[in-house]
Amino acid sequence: KADAIPPATTNELTDPNKTNDNNNDPTAAMRLPSLLILASLVASLLLDGTFAFVPSKAGRTPALASRSTKPSPSRSSVRLMAAKKASKSKKASKSKKAAKKEDAPETFKKAEFVSAIAEKTGMTKVDSEAALAAVLETITEEVSAGKRVSILGFGTFKLSYRSARKGRNPQTGEELDIAASYSPSFTAAKAFKEKVNEGR
Repeated sequence: KADAIPPATTNELTDPNKTNDNNNDPTAAMRLPSLLILASLVASLLLDGTFAFVPSKAGRTPALASRSTKPSPSRSSVRLMAAKKASKSKKASKSKKAAKKEDAPETFKKAEFVSAIAEKTGMTKVDSEAALAAVLETITEEVSAGKRVSILGFGTFKLSYRSARKGRNPQTGEELDIAASYSPSFTAAKAFKEKVNEGR
């Protein structure tokens, strides 16, 4: 009988002209599991959206690009953030206004002034109010006439002149011409200044 012919290998059935080099390569069996693991890893990254194929220029192989896992904010979230910022700025402005009100000195009104004069002089409130009106009217008339009204231990009222100058509208920023004008001014006496600074 003729000698038995050994069965053909898979490589020989696929490509008769190709020799079975894998039989002579001891590392081929080690590379195959590594390639399978790498392929499964790339597939999982593509499926969960971590990476994506990025189209490249002609003649180049598409590349993998990392996708950001952070979602882009929607319009509603952007509006909500803007509303929160506006609310914070309003609260800050309100707190500043409240602080200014707390720092503002207490106003001593005319009725309290009249009551204080009546208490110190023993006059009635009607007479005290008339006396106060007379003092203020006299100061106003004399200063308007260009005179200096000096009250010893209290201070001096006088007329001050301000020349024409340039200014700006605080709302529009438009430049304005401010005309020359006179205005009354007051300079406190030394005793008055010392009284103000007592205990401070």
